Amino acid sequence: MHLFATTTPEQVLELGKAAAIIETEVAPAKPRSRARREREGAPMQNLLRVLLLLLLTFLAPAPAFAANAVGPAPVAPPPATIKFFNRDIVTLRASYYGVLPADRAAQAANRIREAVARDGPGAVKMVTTPEGLNVTIDGVYVFRILDGDLDAEDGQTFDEARAVVGKRLDAAIEAAHSSIRGGELAWALVLTLAAAAAFCLAVWLLARGRRWLRQRLDTYLTRRLRIWEEERTTLARVIRTFGHFVFLGIVLVIAEECLRFVFRLFPYTRPWSEKLTGYAVVIAEQVAGAAVEAAPDLVMVALIAALAQFASKILAATAHGIAVGRYRLLGIDADTVYLARRLATVIVWLFALAMAYPYFPGASSDAFKGLSVLVGLMLSLGAAGLVGQAAGGFILTFAHVLRPGEWVRVGDVEGAVVGVGVFSTRIRTPLDEEVNVPNSVLLGSVTRNFSRPAAQAASILETSVTIGYSAPWRQVHAMLLDAAARTPELEREPPPEVLQTALSDFYVQYSLRARLRDQHRRAAVLSALNANVQDAFNEYGVQIMSPHYVLDPAAPVVVPKTQWFEPPAARP
Repeated sequence: MHLFATTTPEQVLELGKAAAIIETEVAPAKPRSRARREREGAPMQNLLRVLLLLLLTFLAPAPAFAANAVGPAPVAPPPATIKFFNRDIVTLRASYYGVLPADRAAQAANRIREAVARDGPGAVKMVTTPEGLNVTIDGVYVFRILDGDLDAEDGQTFDEARAVVGKRLDAAIEAAHSSIRGGELAWALVLTLAAAAAFCLAVWLLARGRRWLRQRLDTYLTRRLRIWEEERTTLARVIRTFGHFVFLGIVLVIAEECLRFVFRLFPYTRPWSEKLTGYAVVIAEQVAGAAVEAAPDLVMVALIAALAQFASKILAATAHGIAVGRYRLLGIDADTVYLARRLATVIVWLFALAMAYPYFPGASSDAFKGLSVLVGLMLSLGAAGLVGQAAGGFILTFAHVLRPGEWVRVGDVEGAVVGVGVFSTRIRTPLDEEVNVPNSVLLGSVTRNFSRPAAQAASILETSVTIGYSAPWRQVHAMLLDAAARTPELEREPPPEVLQTALSDFYVQYSLRARLRDQHRRAAVLSALNANVQDAFNEYGVQIMSPHYVLDPAAPVVVPKTQWFEPPAARP
């Protein structure tokens, strides 16, 4: 009794499983008469049942232990289906003396294969016993259907199970026997090759017909429809896209029919043919049902999109009116109206997307929500720089830092502003190069705008020379002003001026400043002005140089008073 008291419930299950296996092995392996099976098997089965009852009586836990046990209710084992020759025979749901449904199904499948391999007629017989419904093939026991295996939700009975299981088992055995017939297999292979050839031929004919229809469509649109080239191309593209989907749908239908035909030729794959037809019908029903169910939401999405499109057109018309100078709105002028319209359009469509999001089919599903979170995370991580660039573009545009046509210098880049975009500013250099400067870089750099003088219509063009102290400064001033007068693209009013910007140790720095008429000619005018400066200095014999000394000169380097007004300088 001490041995029984220390035995665990797991050991009880193992003993039950072993007893069931022993009972199975004792079952007759060869077909015998019914009377002989009853005479030989009944005493042994009764003895096994008595021993199992005694063991379970001694090993069962005490009632007090069961009453005081604390824990979750036992979980029913998962059901398992007996399969033979790619066909479902019956689903087992109950354990039998500790043997789980999965083990029972595996043992039953092995017994069915062994019974069919005996090359017998495959006669299926079912006998009702107190334990359940015993199933035999050619007199060989294969499995048993217990009361717990019946489908309780549908109220299935043993008679119903007998009819269904018998029909399925007969069909599986017949398919297994027919699969080993060489003539039927060879004929099935021939029909499979014929079906493949027919499929290829059908797809080729469909492709040829599709090309023929496309050519006829292009000819019709070109000759009969008097519309613009862009509209005709758009219409043709829409029709071709629709035809592409129709072509793919027809090819898929033909492929499904060919597969179903080929699967029906072979006994093993015949169930796949039946499932394929049902699967296609189920998918079609689901698609149709989903389309009908989503129709009201799609109508709402289309309505929101139409309202957003209408608002975008109103914004475009308003922006055009501001651009041509008909009116002004909220301080927006022609220079900022383009970017303001784009910003307003983006805001309108983002608002429309937020309003239409709950009406999208599948918007409440976990997959759609996960995809939305993923897209938002990607945008937040990868578009941080783009947001900064866009903010810089808005600041540059609405603050009027730069305008198209102005001549500016940003770092080492100098040229005319071509356009201020959302993410970058385009500058055309004197070398006819278009440089894209990121807006964030432009905001962080010192920008020089030569096209915005304080009180004049033209900006200043400056050039500098350094002349030694031996040259009279009045003469140098006069020569620089003469060079400016020789340059036709400089303004005469206000007149150019010369400034002495530095008195260095060995020379004086002179700066000539004049107003430039055309900023886009800045580089060419500066080159002409420098050439005129050289000519003027050469004509009056003044050398352009920056002298340096190694030793002190013998006499001081000064200009005598008699030479202060050397030509072209004029006395006051």
